[in-house]
Amino acid sequence: MGLAHPRLPEEVERDLHTCLQCGYCNFVCPIQLNPDRGFESYRVRGKMYHLKKYAHPGFMQRLLGNAPEISPEFVERVYNCTACGYCQVACHVEIKFNDRWEQVKEWLVKNGVGPLDRHKALRTRVMAKHNPYDEPHEDRAAWVPKTAKLSKDPEVLYFTGCTASYRQQRIAQDALRVLEAAGIKYDILGGDEWCCGSPLIRTGQTDIVTDEKDGLVKHNLREIEKRGVRKVVTACAGCFMTLSHNYPKYAGKLDFELLHMTQFMDTLIKDKRLVLKKPLPKKVAYHDPCHIGRHFGIFEEPRRILRAFPGSEYLELPRNRLDSQCCGAGGGYKIQFNDRAEFIASLRVQEARDTGAEMLVSACPFCVTNLTGGAKKAGIDMPVAELVSLVAESAE
Repeated sequence: MGLAHPRLPEEVERDLHTCLQCGYCNFVCPIQLNPDRGFESYRVRGKMYHLKKYAHPGFMQRLLGNAPEISPEFVERVYNCTACGYCQVACHVEIKFNDRWEQVKEWLVKNGVGPLDRHKALRTRVMAKHNPYDEPHEDRAAWVPKTAKLSKDPEVLYFTGCTASYRQQRIAQDALRVLEAAGIKYDILGGDEWCCGSPLIRTGQTDIVTDEKDGLVKHNLREIEKRGVRKVVTACAGCFMTLSHNYPKYAGKLDFELLHMTQFMDTLIKDKRLVLKKPLPKKVAYHDPCHIGRHFGIFEEPRRILRAFPGSEYLELPRNRLDSQCCGAGGGYKIQFNDRAEFIASLRVQEARDTGAEMLVSACPFCVTNLTGGAKKAGIDMPVAELVSLVAESAE
């Protein structure tokens, strides 16, 4: 059985009428790169069309009682999305698809037909252990080197994120190395940091993120406030997206400045507080993470950093900046459809190889994880590095 007929969120309803059904979004969606995902029902236009028919069935459909439903098949189609934002870049009427699909997913969850099975585990894990990886919360700061120079009067707070805390710990450690090389006084939340909520928001499970008493937003903002910092940096594109875009929606304007690590490093290099001394280790190509690239226009900062490496040159991938190809990991897609996500990533790695790169570099722990899986899937021996790690190696 599908969903009965509750009303769609008002903004979704409005944009169903705004949509021209032109199909420009169809040709940029990374989901269709999987050979069996090219059908119209997987594409943005097809999903918008179905929702419009659901919201406004024709006279004969109502008369005969066969109006479109929100079936399990359609729910699965909605979750075939990496939240890359390419569709809203291509949209001629500027529909904010990322926000709308998050609203649709939240609506599905509230009506008991979403999310998908593996997404449900995210909720259980975050509620129990404050991270989506089912790792012990007491190990959240286990990555911190004993030599770390944490300050009680910090200039910045480094918000680590779950992926760097538990899966890509070198990125977290290298972020501290960069801060120390630049003489920055810093602190972290450590065991007081909880998941920012990104994987839950992207899959429609927002209640434990926004809860006024014990929600993730309330907790993290309270802990940041306790540190008394005016500037927060994060090397995670997903955390940056969530803190800068979603938190203000739930809790109002942030009372601190939020920067992605690429923005902060770019400024440090410009101000000569951070000096790169060693060249890039290989011929690298840069992959734009969707959450800081298309969503926030952070395109030139990482490229200026790459140009600052002495005696080095980076390669530009054919699809870059606003037209960058998603790695396939976001929006809860990798969690539910890992093989498909890595297939999308494998195409990106092949693009880098064909461009002449020997290493692919990005500025997002999740991109690094999925592109590494994509390289293995493609059988291509190409290391994938985080930009902050390359800076840490060069600055010492």
